[in-house]
Amino acid sequence: MKVIKEILARFINLMAMVLKYGPLNKYNEEFQYRYEMEKLRSRNIQIGENSLIIKCLFSSSSKGDKFVIGENCTLTGVTLLGHDASPTLFFPELNTGKPIWQTGSRRSYRSKITIGDNVFIGYGSIILPGVTIGNNVVIAAGSVVSRDIKSNSVVGGNPARLIKSLDEYKAKYKNKIVNQPENF
Repeated sequence: MKVIKEILARFINLMAMVLKYGPLNKYNEEFQYRYEMEKLRSRNIQIGENSLIIKCLFSSSSKGDKFVIGENCTLTGVTLLGHDASPTLFFPELNTGKPIWQTGSRRSYRSKITIGDNVFIGYGSIILPGVTIGNNVVIAAGSVVSRDIKSNSVVGGNPARLIKSLDEYKAKYKNKIVNQPENF
């Protein structure tokens, strides 16, 4: 019965989106994008204005992991882990001794991920639980962010480390635009 209610709720949500944004077809990219954003917001994900989120994975649990994404952010192909997937199962001294179905938990570490305003996170990056990313940050593709990132910085790598300040990055990028306009 619960499954039927969930399917019915999703169907009603889809019909409401069709009424709001127009018919669903493969050419209506705006509809598809808005529908995906509505699905994310219906989960425990807060998304600021003018943020672009494409093909990202938000790993969350029934315990209510929280994700906050600021305004003017771009995330494409990023994985955000709200919990650590419970590696404690393999350590007897950390195990409760009760089956998972009884406790409803794998004793995972869960913590909120917060992303500030004006943040770009490159493709293939992974954001770990408990991370806070400041405002005006660029994270290079393929980075693994395991600790907080200060505002106005460019980071990259595994683990992600400071590469340069945002001012240095903008100066270098501006130079590329002037010297190589054909590439833009």
